[in-house]
Order: sequence, then structure tokens, then C-alpha cells
Amino acid sequence: MADNNGSEQAVYQALKAVDEVAAALQAHLIEEHGAELERGASQSPATDSLALLRQARERLGEGLRAVDASIGESDGISLRNNR
Repeated sequence: MADNNGSEQAVYQALKAVDEVAAALQAHLIEEHGAELERGASQSPATDSLALLRQARERLGEGLRAVDASIGESDGISLRNNR
């Protein structure tokens, strides 16, 4: 069980790192390339890239929540187990 928890921790950390990179790319697109946040914004390469990053970050969030829930269930110290 400890090996599995270690693997899940590694996956969780990797997903967090990728999400942080995507967040930095989003900030760059907005600040340096004028990508628009609104869904009805005019089409441009930066705005299209921003839409793809949003979609990727939504999927990363789903993965993070799934792995975090699994880690929390198997972690005897987790506050989730005290409910």
C-alpha cells in the first residue's frame, strides 16, 4: 500500500506542476499576446490557444481531484478520515 501511495503522490505532484505551467502560459497569452478571456472574444491564435489551455486545465483539475481523493482515503493522517 505504501508503494501505491507513493506512486499516487508522484502523479499528484506531476499534475500540479503541469497545471502551474499551463497557468503561466495562460498569463503570458493574456499579458503579452492580448488573448481575450471572454468566450465570445474575436478569434486570434492567442485566444484559440487560451481556449485550449482552459480545456487542458479543466482536465488536469479532474485528475488532481481524483488522485487527491484517493490519497486522502489511504492516508491515515488525512483530516478527511476524521469525519
